This record gives sequence, structure tokens and C-alpha cells, in this order.
Amino acid sequence: MSRKSSTSSKEDVPVVPSTEKASPPPYEEPKKESAKEPSSQLSLEKPPLDVEHPDKNVKLKYPKSVFFIIINEFCERFNFYGMRTVLSLYLKQILGFSEDKATVYYHTFIMLCYFTPIPGSILADTYLGKFKTIAILSCVYAFGSILLAVAAIPDFLPQTGFSMTGLLIIAIGTGGIKPCVSAFGGDQFVRPQQDRQLEAFFSVFYFAINAGSLISTAVTPILREDVQCFGDETCYPLAFGVPAILMIVAVVIFIAGKSLYTIKKPEGNIMGEFFKCIGHAISRKWKAKGEKHDHWLDFASDKFDKQLIEDVKRVLAVGFVFIPLPVFWALYDQQGSRWTFQATRMDGDLGGFVLKPDQMQIVNPLLILILVPIFETLIYPCFKKSGILTPLRRIGAGLVLCGLSFVVSGFLELALEPTYAIIPANGRIQLNFINTLPCEVNVEYQVTDANEKFALDANTYKFAQDLEAEKDIIVRASLNNKNCGDYNIEFDGIDTGNVNLGNGTGTKGYSILITERANNLIITRLNNEEQLDKSETGDPYVAFYLDDREFEEYSGWNITMHQYKSKKKIFDYTYVLNVTAESTPSADSIVQTEYQTAEIGTYDLSLNGIGIGKLENLIQGGVYRVIIQKALNKTDYYHVMPVEVTPPNSVNILWLLPQYFVVTVGEVMFSVTGLTFSYSQAPISMKAVMQAIWLMVVAFGNLIDIIVISAQSEDPNAGLSQAQEFFMFAGIMAIAVVLFILMSWNYNYVEDEKKEEDEKKRLSTVSNHQNDSSSSSSSSDDENDKGHENKGFSE
Repeated sequence: MSRKSSTSSKEDVPVVPSTEKASPPPYEEPKKESAKEPSSQLSLEKPPLDVEHPDKNVKLKYPKSVFFIIINEFCERFNFYGMRTVLSLYLKQILGFSEDKATVYYHTFIMLCYFTPIPGSILADTYLGKFKTIAILSCVYAFGSILLAVAAIPDFLPQTGFSMTGLLIIAIGTGGIKPCVSAFGGDQFVRPQQDRQLEAFFSVFYFAINAGSLISTAVTPILREDVQCFGDETCYPLAFGVPAILMIVAVVIFIAGKSLYTIKKPEGNIMGEFFKCIGHAISRKWKAKGEKHDHWLDFASDKFDKQLIEDVKRVLAVGFVFIPLPVFWALYDQQGSRWTFQATRMDGDLGGFVLKPDQMQIVNPLLILILVPIFETLIYPCFKKSGILTPLRRIGAGLVLCGLSFVVSGFLELALEPTYAIIPANGRIQLNFINTLPCEVNVEYQVTDANEKFALDANTYKFAQDLEAEKDIIVRASLNNKNCGDYNIEFDGIDTGNVNLGNGTGTKGYSILITERANNLIITRLNNEEQLDKSETGDPYVAFYLDDREFEEYSGWNITMHQYKSKKKIFDYTYVLNVTAESTPSADSIVQTEYQTAEIGTYDLSLNGIGIGKLENLIQGGVYRVIIQKALNKTDYYHVMPVEVTPPNSVNILWLLPQYFVVTVGEVMFSVTGLTFSYSQAPISMKAVMQAIWLMVVAFGNLIDIIVISAQSEDPNAGLSQAQEFFMFAGIMAIAVVLFILMSWNYNYVEDEKKEEDEKKRLSTVSNHQNDSSSSSSSSDDENDKGHENKGFSE
């Protein structure tokens, strides 16, 4: 169980059918001592005769039915993790939610996936049985996946409503079958004869989970971004559709194996008894005023068995220690939301290969596969003798490391802030002054709250940010020398332009060009507002402006960008030139294009099929306005001048690796240990209840995300910055660590249930064959105390 990948470690925990029972059957009596055999020679290790199953030494055939279950699990996990990998970007890029809203909806979906296993478990164990529950809810699951894929098709269905409905149906389906599939696989084996085969099955089962999740995490981002469909630059219908097809295959394969399955009838649900016992105890404690008990659960002794009450006490003792643990999942599950959005603000170019933001999620399961064997075979054995790394201390260390990973992500975000797009607030504006001439130009602009003079070198630009967006801004330009390269500008004095900004409510920016027409210095403005925001996909934005005296003949022509690799064209983008009206009386019309995204790299440019030059090194996240000028008195030469309107992503995406490494080490110590701890500390009759509590811990962790992030303002100029939010979550984790240490300080470990039962049988047998009953009692007390030694944080 401890070899589990992160992609499944917190949810697909198999419930291994136990060979033990809460109390031994009547026929499992201790072997009577032979009259000829002295009591000192009594064999205490030989197990009682198992009359329920045939001889344990009989070799049984490996059940073929489990292969249907394993293939089903592979396909289902491919579907779930493939869809989940691209979900946060879909919510933002296609449905148009802000990062905060997309994050909230993402964690709402994950939360539902971990709340629904409880009704799924009750349905399987009380009413339908595991097979029918898996079959029915898998069909529901597949329908939700198909609905989500269809809803992603543009202009087909109302996208937001149907996408949300699809996600809700998926949450019901995946959560409902979560506690059933692995347990149903375990039902296919005859125990205890096939215990070793069962163990091998779970190893293959884990491999299917990891294989499905790893492959889908790598593939679905490629389907999302590298394929264009339905007129979009991305193809989310395919990114959701391929996993949905795998889910349909999963349903068909699972049902196809029905004739081979061992199908057990529902045996009742212990979870119901668990909650009934607690409810009855609370009710009686409230009503029975004069009655006293050592523990409040003992108030249920009038209706419930004493052993059940003791088992509930043990579960609640573990549950008490678990109270701070949801914070781990609150941070951990942000790999699919906040950390993915953080990756979109970074440069994924690895030299010939571009790593997509959502593909970074594959780092976690890959590291898990590497680190778990290292910890299990090297690190933990080194600390075993010293007793330093007890299970609770491992869990505590995992909490600390998870918190530290958010400190790392916070500092990384601070390094990303200089590359953010600067978006003026409402009523403010940014001006980009672009000197297209081959000589220095003196520029002056005047608004109510600013008046600045500066010199612009040849073919350079300068930004004036955060200005009051008045209807008109006075701009002046002049030359020191009328001889300006190939230009002989007759009017070399001051050209004054009242740059019109419409109604003065623009919240973005404009580019103001200083150029030449008819040997006159002119100031003009591009008609459209500039694109300041970075693209949702992280791809660079590109637009063109053609500065040419013969502009009129270019209307409707195309500027095409071609990118080649090994003489093979791999990208081709076309921009249509449009003639738009000027706002400056001293200039003629401008020929320009709209912005559109492109892949990173270097491009060859052509104007209506005629090569005009190169556009060098487009980088992820950049916004580029490219000025193309036809050289004076030359018919076939153009000058290409790229203007970087918004800086590109300059921090490489591999800088995410440190925080992924730290959080994965934390997961190895927290999640894998937590699974083992919760299973070993739960009574045999309450293993399923403890599994449900563990899943609820994950659900409540995502609920914390929903509450905290919903409280954040959607105004980018208000509330916490992203870096501050990361540090805040690290602070919340620090508080959780302190609470966990205090709450687990005096926790008493419980020995393995089987050892406990064997010890009780041995002591009972010894007491029957020894004359000194008081000595036997003392021995029993000493041995039982060993199972309750304090090994929490205090020792």
C-alpha cells in the first residue's frame, strides 16, 4: 500500500478484504492440550483449523476476471486525470472565468469528488452491491464525460451551464465508484489461499492507476494546445473527448467481464452503524441528566454492542488527530489550479521543445515513483532504530514540507512580478511612443497630471504609463536635424498633434507613431487600443502596422508569418491588413492588423507572398506590435521593427521544479504514511469508515481553498497579490502544524489488529493451562500495555 503514486495516493486506496473478523467464530477454538503432552510444550503459533476454506496449500487458478478490472481502472484514471489536468485552463480560457473564479470552481469539483464516495459506499454495501454500483455509476460517469466534451464545442450548447452539469455528473460517478473498484477486485480472490496473488493484484492495480494518470497528464495538454478545431486555436473538445472515449471503453470492458466475476451480495454498511452509534450517544447524553459514564460514547451502551462502541472510540481518536490535516490537501491540490496558472506566466521553451503549463503536473507522479522506493528502502530504515521518524512525526514532517513548498512558490512569484502586464486602472491609460524614423526625435506630451520631455533614439520606443485618460492629449515632436537618414524632412520644426482618445474612459493603451509623410514630420495614433494583457494560453500576441506612402494599395492584403524546421513549414499565420481612420489631422490613413496569438520562435515574413524580412525570437507571454516600413526610394526592401508592448515570460518554467520536489517529498511522508497509519489504527470492523474519513480530509482541504480564495477580491489592484496569497497559505500551514503536534502529542498507538487478536488468544490459552492465575493476569496486562505505548510527538 505504501508504494502508491501521488496521482492516486489520496483517493484510490484499496479496501483489502480482511481474513480477520471482529470476534472469532465459534468454531475457531484453541486446540485442546493432549493428555500426554505437558502444557509447557503447547504450540502457541500454529493457527486454528480453517474450516471455512479448503486446504490453504491447494493452489487455485489466478482469477481472469481481475484483468477486466485492471483495464477498466487504467481507462477510468486516464479519463479523470486527463480531464482534470486541463480543467483549470478550460475554466479560464474558454468559459472566461477569472483566475480566482476558475480556482474556486476547480476546487469545488475536486471537493465533490471526495464527498461522493460516502453515498457510493453506502449504496454498494447496503443496496446494490459493488458490481451494480460500479456499472451504474460508471455509465453516469461516462455520460458526464461525454457531456463535458460536447459542451466544449463552441456555439453548440450553452458552454458554461452544460460544462458545469457535466462536471457535477463526473463528480458523482468518479466519487461513487472510488471505494468500490479496488474492493471488488479483492473479492475475486479466495482468501487466505490467494493472499499472495491478491497482493500482486494490487501492485498491478496501482500500476494501472499510475500508467493511466501519467499518460493522460502528458497527452491531454498536447491535444488541448497543439490541435486546432472548430475555428479555435485550441481544441478542448478533443482534450476532453479522448478521455471520454476511454471512459466508454472502461464501462464496456467492465461489463464484458460480468460472467467471470465473483459477485457478492450487499452485507450491510458499517458506516451507518458508526453514525447511528454516535447519534444515539449524543442524544442520550443530552437527555440522561443524572447518568454518568467514563466516555460520552458509553451512553450508547443501552442499544449498541460494547465492542462496536470501543471501535467507534478508536476511530474518533484517530479522527481527532486528523483535524488539522485538511490544510495539507488545501495546499497540495493547488498544483492543478494556482501552480498551473503560475506556470502560464513562465517561459516553457526548453530549446526545441515547449513544455506546456499544465504538463508540469506530471512532475509530481514521476517524482513519487522515484522517491517512494528511496524512502522505503534507504531513508526510513536508517531512522528505524533511533525511533525518530514515527508515523505521526512523518506526517508532521510532510505538513512542514508542504508549507515550505508554498514559501518557495511565493518567492518564485515575486520573481515573476516584473514580467506582469501593467494594466492601467479605470480612467487611466498607457501611451507607447514609437519613433519609426532613422534619427533621434524630441518628444513632449502634456496631460492634466503630467508633462514630460524626452528624446527618442532612431527606431526606438518609450512607454508613458498610468496617465489620466483625457479626451485629448497634446503631443509635440521635433527634429534636431532635418536630414534624417534617407529622409530629407522639409518641416523640421515642431509638429503638434491633439491625440484623440475617444471619450476618455479607455483603460488600456494606445501607440503613438512618429513618422514621415510627404517630407513632413507627423504624429499619429493607431486607431485600435493596444493589447496589454498576455494571452490566456501563454502564447505571444502579434500584430502589424505597415508604414508606407503607398498604403492605399495594401488594403485587404495579407502579411504572413512562416516558421520552418528542417526546411519543413510547421507554423503559418496570416494577418489581414485593414485601412483605418486616423485621429491626427496631419497624417493619412494607417494600414494595420488585429492581434492574434502565435507559437514562439523566429518567423519569415511575407507581404502578399513577397518576402520582406524576419521577425526574430517571439517569446511566451510577450505582446508584440511589429512596424513594417518600406525603405525610401527602394521597391523591394522593408525594415521590420518589433515593439515589445508587454514583456515576455522571462523566468524559465523549470524553476517550478524546486517547489514540486519539496511538496512531493512532503507527500511521500504525509500521504503514504497517513494511509498506512489510518488503516493500521482502525479496528477491523471500521477499515471502511477510516477510509471514508481519509477521503473527507481531502474534501475539506479543497473546501478551505474555496473559502480562502472566494474571500479574495477580483480587482487585481485590491486584496492580496498572488505571492502574498502563497505566503498566507504557508502561514495557515504553520498554524496547522502547531495544532497537529499539540493534538497528537499524547496519542497512543494501537498495535496491528491481527497481532492484537493473536496475543489475546495466546494469553487466553496460557491462562487455561497454568495454575497461577494471578501470574497469568499480570503477564496479560504487561503484554497489552505494549500495544498502547505513547509514541506520539512526546516520545
